[in-house]
Amino acid sequence: MSQAIDTLHPIDRMKLHPVHYVESLIDQAMTWGLLSESDSTIIQADLLELLAGQCDKWSSGESSSLPTEKAQDILTSILFVVGIKLKNCSSPEYAVGLLKSEKMEALFEEGLRIIRRKKAVSGHIQNKIVRKMLDTPNEFYRSTIADGINGFFKLYNPQFTAHEIHITADYPTFAGRPESQGIEFIEDYLCCIEAENDFCTGFQAQDIHHLMCGLAWDYTRIPMNIFEYVMLSALGLALVKRNPAGLNLTNENVGELYRFFSNKSGEEISKCLEEGILALKQCGLMPKTTELYLHANMEKLVSIIANGAEMNTFYKHFLVPSYPELETKITFDYSSQMDNNKYRKLVKQLLQMERGEDKISLILQQINSLADLMDIISDAELSEEELNLLVNMLPLSIFTLLLSQYPEEDLPEREREQMLYRGLSKRKERLTDVEKNAVNQAVKKLQKSK
Repeated sequence: MSQAIDTLHPIDRMKLHPVHYVESLIDQAMTWGLLSESDSTIIQADLLELLAGQCDKWSSGESSSLPTEKAQDILTSILFVVGIKLKNCSSPEYAVGLLKSEKMEALFEEGLRIIRRKKAVSGHIQNKIVRKMLDTPNEFYRSTIADGINGFFKLYNPQFTAHEIHITADYPTFAGRPESQGIEFIEDYLCCIEAENDFCTGFQAQDIHHLMCGLAWDYTRIPMNIFEYVMLSALGLALVKRNPAGLNLTNENVGELYRFFSNKSGEEISKCLEEGILALKQCGLMPKTTELYLHANMEKLVSIIANGAEMNTFYKHFLVPSYPELETKITFDYSSQMDNNKYRKLVKQLLQMERGEDKISLILQQINSLADLMDIISDAELSEEELNLLVNMLPLSIFTLLLSQYPEEDLPEREREQMLYRGLSKRKERLTDVEKNAVNQAVKKLQKSK
């Protein structure tokens, strides 16, 4: 059954381009007979007259020397400003009426007035964010939200370059880069940041730092969205009935979440997430700005979880915190092997111990040589489960060193080494893309240096 057309409002807002708004509005108006060819000609002539006046102002009366590229840039700016005014109308049809009845210069001046108001409001939002900004060592957070946006306000000139942004906005938002220009871009970007910052500042900065270390040890130097991981961790904890304030999911919790979401439809996942949002709201950890933001981006949130079909993918979104400052400082090398008597004593002790984490902890405490480590793996008759535990407890640098012993094209032959190789491969698969890249580069260097 075909959908009935609203004869009073035939223009579909979804077909109006967010950047090239005026052009798309005229096109739709002509399609529906709201503008005639004659109307379009008059509008175009009026636009060219305004362009001539703007070029004259820009060049201080020497428009004859104006480069073509600059004239085109000024025209783009004019259309952006007029578009701001027309977007502000109650309906696209009313905006078409203004195009027919008002001079382009009047629409331009009204657009400039709206832009100045938007700039003032955006400045207020930025100041509010900066006064209570998330304390994070990620170098892109403050440099973009404070310094970068300040740079925009200093450089922004709506009279001639209203569509330009001037900054790169390196810090990404959960919602993605706004599909807008000029002040609209900054307005949309800051609304995202406000919702994200309001949420993240409800948690301890150190807890967020440890959470992000669980994703990448050098996250401080990577332009990555922090809110996504804080939000997923808090939601995850709420869903497994733990206090979300600590952002301290365990491996067991992640496994529980994986099983919880497995085989659920998108609609079911969305319902579960709504329950998590309500739980956070009841804990006082869900500001209204963030709640609205999550509802607007629910489809993306559901997609992240629905695409996590593999357990490894879940570990990349629902993070287990890492504590680099508490990490055992171990230095492995090819020399400094243990005294034979001491080594034999350690092997005997390990063989007599119950299998498990205490056994692996003792190895990490006593072994300081890569050669000894390779020997103890065989001599202590470690099971595959214990080998996996050992691999997962190693600092990333030592894991990388061990991984360099097994080039993929030269698979190990002995059963114990095959078990070790499988454990190394499993951990490598759980690494983030950033960590994988760093590990791969380090492995190549280590193998070349042999």
